Amino acid sequence: MLARRNQHIMASEIRLIFNKIVGRSDIVDLTVGLPDYDTPDYIKEAAKDALDQGYTRYTHNAGYIETREAMSKKLKHDNGITADPESEVMMTAGGMGALLLANLVLIDPGDEVIYPDPGFVSHPAHIELAGGIGVPVKLKKANNFGMSADDVEALITDKTKALVLNSPNNPTGGVTPEKELRKIADLAEQHDFYILADEAYEKYVYDGKKPSFIGSFPGMMERTISIFSLSKSYAMTGWRIGAVAGPSEVVQAMVKLQEHVLAMPTSIAQKAAEAAVTGSQDCIRDMLATFSRRRDLITKGLNAIEGVEMKPPGGAFYAFPDMSAFNMSSQELVMNILDNTNVATVHGSAFGKYGEGFLRLCYAVSTERIEEALSRLDSYLHKLLR
Repeated sequence: MLARRNQHIMASEIRLIFNKIVGRSDIVDLTVGLPDYDTPDYIKEAAKDALDQGYTRYTHNAGYIETREAMSKKLKHDNGITADPESEVMMTAGGMGALLLANLVLIDPGDEVIYPDPGFVSHPAHIELAGGIGVPVKLKKANNFGMSADDVEALITDKTKALVLNSPNNPTGGVTPEKELRKIADLAEQHDFYILADEAYEKYVYDGKKPSFIGSFPGMMERTISIFSLSKSYAMTGWRIGAVAGPSEVVQAMVKLQEHVLAMPTSIAQKAAEAAVTGSQDCIRDMLATFSRRRDLITKGLNAIEGVEMKPPGGAFYAFPDMSAFNMSSQELVMNILDNTNVATVHGSAFGKYGEGFLRLCYAVSTERIEEALSRLDSYLHKLLR
């Protein structure tokens, strides 16, 4: 008796790992994309002040105007995106809420949506919930898992309605170069489709490189829904607060739909977000520096293990090593590693068919945990090659 729309939506295969490690203290857990930082004090203090000042009632369905104004200034300064806080910016229940609303507003049954593979597991789920047809574009190791405009172009048809971008990418850490983004922007204009830019990891780009945002390119604000999450940037995963910038007709349609889904994001989380983007950004610099050191550590350590190969990820906080030398499915390898080393990782195939042969390891954990995981993996993996 359940609705048919749910029948083909699969739970994340990451749950296979979670179910095996829940409650176990002997596990080195590298599965969850969760920064090991607490929310900065100035953000928590702003939330406490908001409670004391009575910010506990309904807000505008798009969020407090002062929060949207703060986000608009942030978008201009950080992302090069000029967006009217009245009509082109809205606050959402995290990036996830924004992604779902955007798909439901844009996608009609039968529309095709190109999305990255390997990629975030909810992208194809949201497309399917909206009645769309997901078309995976392969992110290639040879391109450091950045998206190729040529690969996108090969998949475009007269039914293409949108393309999902996620750079830096989860699970690979791949960053799409600006020249490819500009080519993709040209394709979007030429073939008249939307861009859903999932910018969840905007703050985590390494080696001093400046991130590029397709919504800032000339002519692209009109067809780009830029989705930002404070979860990763400010260690606010539990606050469930995000923001959208895009063309007014799309954003206003999302606001209307949000009214019927959850009314608005939590009022206190909105005030915390306002404080986050207007206050000191030292926390961002500190986390980026820490994650950069951990990236170098895990890259060096994994490459020192026989049979493992990986280039340094360009962003985010995930390692995605090539494990094809072990001649077994990535899921089988994950389970073998877990059973024999108590190190929990995630199989690449959990992120799409093109993730087969790889593993994802989250290095948003302490240096000590990374070193322990590397030691255990080094002691075990070479045995599988004999």
